[in-house]
Parts: sequence; structure tokens; C-alpha cells
Amino acid sequence: MNDRIKKDSSRTVLITGGLGGIGLACARRFVEQGDRAFVTTRSAERADKFNAQGMANGEDSIEAVVAELDTLDSIEPLLKRVGAVDVLVNNAGCNRPKPFIDLSLADFDDVMSVNLRSVFMLTQAVVRRMLGESCCGMIVTVSSQAGFVGLPERAAYCASKHAVEGLTKAIAVDLKGSGIRINNVAPTFIETEMTRETLARDDFRDLIDQRLLLQELPQPTNVAEAVCFLASERSRGITGTTIRVDGGWTAH
Repeated sequence: MNDRIKKDSSRTVLITGGLGGIGLACARRFVEQGDRAFVTTRSAERADKFNAQGMANGEDSIEAVVAELDTLDSIEPLLKRVGAVDVLVNNAGCNRPKPFIDLSLADFDDVMSVNLRSVFMLTQAVVRRMLGESCCGMIVTVSSQAGFVGLPERAAYCASKHAVEGLTKAIAVDLKGSGIRINNVAPTFIETEMTRETLARDDFRDLIDQRLLLQELPQPTNVAEAVCFLASERSRGITGTTIRVDGGWTAH
């Protein structure tokens, strides 16, 4: 067994897009089990406010760091700040919900840049460090049910999430024998800052009622539980696959 394997405590966890919704729920769940979490945000103001509140409340096991994830030049300073990463959670996401015929190339590029390109770049940078440190780390990407089905007004989003599903499988194959595991968690619609406006629409609530097999939408904490499971030794036989926290949406 690799000497670099850690128990499910005292690990360093890096979570992108971690100051709200699913990301923050994940950070809090990791901290509950003894880990240290770094969460990224693009906003220096939000990071400073979050960190100040954490210090005041004696809750400094989660630290917000400002980072752009669209270039290697921005990723390297982030990894230097965080240090050795034991668990990477690719959670940052972007959507431009529009009918396909109204979707601009700029919209498409924005979604693919955040949902796919940044996942590729950050995962590659972290994996290179893990391999250099002989670290049996874990990577979990928050994908989506949109990686398995088509959804209205989400051509770019579905394309990006289908690509993430394929990317994870291919990375897992390439990492055979390394001890590094990579998996996805695919939620259905979760009420967050990004989805709140859409979920308030009557036509979308009707669609959800038709497709969901449970009585209510999963919560961010439900997704966090799945993420933490895949990032634990309890799931050591699992790699290159996806847990769907979709309320049964994709069972149809």
C-alpha cells in the first residue's frame, strides 16, 4: 500500500466554486469529518467576507481563496497556496439557458470553458502533483443528470456535462495502477444561486414533477454526502464512474 495514503481525516480538500450551494455543503461535510477545505471563488470581496466570518466564529477549517481557473497561469498560484491536495472536487459550473437557435458562440464557449476546460486543466495539474508525490489521491467532479439526457434550453450545458462524463472515464483508464481514483456525482436540479430563477418558472416545475420519481428535489447536503463517500476509503473499489443523485430523473 502506498505510504502517501491518508485516513479519512486531516486531509487537504480543494473545492472549486465552493462558496454556495453544493460546494459549501461539500466543504462543511469534509470539515465535519476532520478535513481542511479550501474553496475557490472569483470574488475577492466574497472571499474576505467569508474568511472574516469564519475567524470570528472560530470556524477557520474552511478557507476561501480567490482563483480564476481558465488558464494555467492562474492555477499554479492556487496550488502553491493550497499545497499538497489529497482530494479535488471540481464543482464550479456555468450555464447559459437559452433555446438552441438563440445560443451564441460566446455562450457556448463560456459554458465549455468553465464546465469542461477548467476541469481538464485543474485535474491535470493536480494529478501531476499527486503522481510526483506518489499520492493516492481522490478526484470527484460534480457533473449533472445533463451528462446523460437532453434538457430544454441547455444545449451547451448538456454538451459540457456529457463531455465531463467521457473525460472522467478516460482519465480513470489512464490512471490505472496509480492509486488515484476519479469519479463523478451527477445531481438533478438543486436549488442554488445558479438555478433558483429557473426553478421558479411554472413550466420548469411542471417538467420536474413529470420526471422526478421522488416527492422533492435532493438538497445540496445529499450531493455532499455522495461526494464525500467517493472521496473516502469506503469507496476504494470505485473509479471511472458516476453516482447519480437525480431523484430518479434518468430512470425513465
